Amino acid sequence: MKLYKLIFVANAFLLLISICFTNREITLGKIWMYLTDKSIPIDFPNWISYCLYFIVPILTTWYGTTRFYKLDPTEIKGESITKIESASSTFLPTFFAYVFVGLSINTVVSLTFIYGAVTILCFCAEIYLYNPIFHILGYRYYFVTTGNHKILIMTKKEIKLREICEFKRIGQINDFTYIDIEK
Repeated sequence: MKLYKLIFVANAFLLLISICFTNREITLGKIWMYLTDKSIPIDFPNWISYCLYFIVPILTTWYGTTRFYKLDPTEIKGESITKIESASSTFLPTFFAYVFVGLSINTVVSLTFIYGAVTILCFCAEIYLYNPIFHILGYRYYFVTTGNHKILIMTKKEIKLREICEFKRIGQINDFTYIDIEK
């Protein structure tokens, strides 16, 4: 389970690399020349590199969602839920942090160090759950209060104000974070 969590957090920060590479105009051709020490460049238009930089995090996040079914399932019955509130706006500052950190990194060495440090810190602090790409894939974040417990649930359900709902199959990521894996 710890490996899954490490992959989860590392995947969440792939967007940081995409933003940094795009901002610094680091293209696939430049990467190829650096890695292979060849003087013959791969001459793609820059927009192909930039598109791939954003497609890779989307695909890896989507692939990660196909593994949610392996999480230990549990359920929350509708009658035990006392309050549901949207949590998506709570993570908006985190999204902006991706952008500003990605724009401020100057070198690939700095990027590597920052990416590694942020990944380890977020993994240890268990705050790795936010990945803005989940919004593209249709997930929303909700705080759900049951009795004296407030948990965070990521789900594709669109929950309206005052709507009573239940979660029949949710997977636990950590003590307070769950993902709706109901099909």
